[in-house]
Amino acid sequence: MAEILTDFRNRFEFLTEVFLQKNTEPPQCMTLDSFWFHKQRVILKFRGIDSIAQAEVLRDYEVKIPKSEVMPVKEGSYYQHELIDCVVKDVQGLKYGIVTEILETGAGYLLKVDRGACELLIPFVESMLVRIDLEKKELICSLPEGLENV
Repeated sequence: MAEILTDFRNRFEFLTEVFLQKNTEPPQCMTLDSFWFHKQRVILKFRGIDSIAQAEVLRDYEVKIPKSEVMPVKEGSYYQHELIDCVVKDVQGLKYGIVTEILETGAGYLLKVDRGACELLIPFVESMLVRIDLEKKELICSLPEGLENV
């Protein structure tokens, strides 16, 4: 059973192979035989994994797909993994830190920015994001006065 982190639930219909990866281990290619949804999660049946004991070994692995199979998103939308490790700067070029996590709240998303000794939470809203350059892994923000000091 896996947590669903995609907005494209139907994407499982088109997958035949996925990669499983845990921490820094090399990814393992697995053939997806079938899948079904259960209680806001997806159950994935992999070829050669025929018992609960075999499946337990795969606990805590991330399911990844090749970049070539990523579903396109509309302009101005981003995948969370694309934002991780981006350098966050202000419009003058002052570095705030690096995005380490995306937090989902009831009102939207927050970028968790590591500043070394502390962290900064920045609302992921158009009014604060001046430019997003995924090729440079850079986010340029215009934060309200005092937010960067919290």
